[in-house]
Amino acid sequence: MADKIVVLQAGRIEQVGSPLELYHHPANLFVAGFIGSPRMNLLPVRVAAADPAGVRVTLPGGGEVVVPVDGARTAPGASVTLGIRPEALKPGADGALSGEVSHVERLGGLTLAHVSVANVSVADGATVVAQIEGSAPVRTGESIRLTIDPAATHLFDGEGRALPHRARHPLAA
Repeated sequence: MADKIVVLQAGRIEQVGSPLELYHHPANLFVAGFIGSPRMNLLPVRVAAADPAGVRVTLPGGGEVVVPVDGARTAPGASVTLGIRPEALKPGADGALSGEVSHVERLGGLTLAHVSVANVSVADGATVVAQIEGSAPVRTGESIRLTIDPAATHLFDGEGRALPHRARHPLAA
């Protein structure tokens, strides 16, 4: 594994950094979708409120989440993209995101649940992927609510640039 990675798009440098830096702090939507497997879930959302402490976004289906990013570059009503890594989504009765399980991949110690999210057409398909406990009792066709770990989310402005996080991930040095 390399100490530094250069992510290129059409011959242009998008971001340079360590593998963990790119994973935890992608500079833009291209890097966010390029680094990680399964890839980051990208949801179109609207800003409900923004300030330097965080940005509250309205999710498909009406739920909300506060993303701990500097909200100075956005304003209420703006269309933005919420990035959520699969491991930041977990089943939970009080989950802010809901949908129907369209496919389940059992991989031993973990399970990938592909969820068709209500009221959204997600980039690159109509599902989000949640990486959950391998023995989790999730089945194709069932309705599910997903909780979101706000600290592990990302927010991208209308031009696809990442809004800066208030705190850096400890492993992204």
